[in-house]
Amino acid sequence: MINQAQPTSAASQPRGMVYANGVALSGVHSFEVENNAFFQADTFRLTLLISAQPAGRGLDFWSRQEQLELEFLLGFPADPDNVGKSGLGSFLLGYADAIDVDLDANTLVLTGRDFSSKLIDVKRTKVFSSGTLVASDVVRQIAQAQGLTPVVTPTTVAAGGYYQIVKALVASDVSYWDIVTKLAQYEGYQVYVRGRELHFEPRAAKGADPYVLRWQADGGAAWSNAMQLSFKRDLSLAKDLRVKVLSFHSKTNQAVSEVAERKRVTDGAAVAFGGEPQEYVRTFPNLDASQAQAKAKAILQELSAHEMGLTAELPGDVLLMPTSLIQVTGTGSAFDQTYYAASVTRRYSSEDGFRMTVHAKNQTPNH
Repeated sequence: MINQAQPTSAASQPRGMVYANGVALSGVHSFEVENNAFFQADTFRLTLLISAQPAGRGLDFWSRQEQLELEFLLGFPADPDNVGKSGLGSFLLGYADAIDVDLDANTLVLTGRDFSSKLIDVKRTKVFSSGTLVASDVVRQIAQAQGLTPVVTPTTVAAGGYYQIVKALVASDVSYWDIVTKLAQYEGYQVYVRGRELHFEPRAAKGADPYVLRWQADGGAAWSNAMQLSFKRDLSLAKDLRVKVLSFHSKTNQAVSEVAERKRVTDGAAVAFGGEPQEYVRTFPNLDASQAQAKAKAILQELSAHEMGLTAELPGDVLLMPTSLIQVTGTGSAFDQTYYAASVTRRYSSEDGFRMTVHAKNQTPNH
């Protein structure tokens, strides 16, 4: 495991800092950083006290800003009374999208996103030649064109129907983020921005070292390394699932219908569902059979991943990330399994200290 799964009463002294355009900010009341998986931008919310701003950085200064690059840092420095940037970890680097001023509350609130905004806010202008239609090469070129460092795991040469999907995608009038996230879905990869890096890589393997959430009840007294732990199961997705993709290809004048199915395997503890599978029908234009089958499998995988979910409130740490696997133990139920983190939200304030919330999801282990 990558964390300490035992609850502890040992005192810790977390520290947080925020930099704007390379300068450490004063008067930080609180901030929240949400790191996301599943193809979403990371976001932040920063609250500053107007009255605590230094000379030259009062309300007039903030009212005139046109571009603010913010970096959020957190950690447990060896010397909490003498904190520097090198003693903390960076959890988000990005631009502010908006500043809200509340004079009565004495606050400035800045909200924004990480540098995935460099891809989200920009429509495709780059032209890709037929020789570069390998997903990893396309992503690498997009990253470099938008000023990001590519951290890319190579993919194999596209062929057949998949080649046509990539060809159509990179020629479409969509954002660069649409392109890289769609390519990640087709490859079974994850894509995210960390700092100034664009990552395009396989998801964590099931055997990867997990972050452990432990629940234990001893004689009626329960304890956990989480302050709050809850679960949810979507029973409509617990049935056998069938995804049907329909299409009509205008060039070949052919109708296409492809199906992907997931059969539920019971372990004897549950009552088997005896009805028809839960069916989802989706229609897309101009797909051939191989494209429609790939689309059906991708939709089925995404639906399956939403069956089981957890939410945990935890003391803040610097270990848990959206790329982490989470292992739950001790409930004595089907909820004891491995989950994929969907989002990790860290909150730091002068009043409440350092806390975090994780949302995660996966399907039941007997599927």
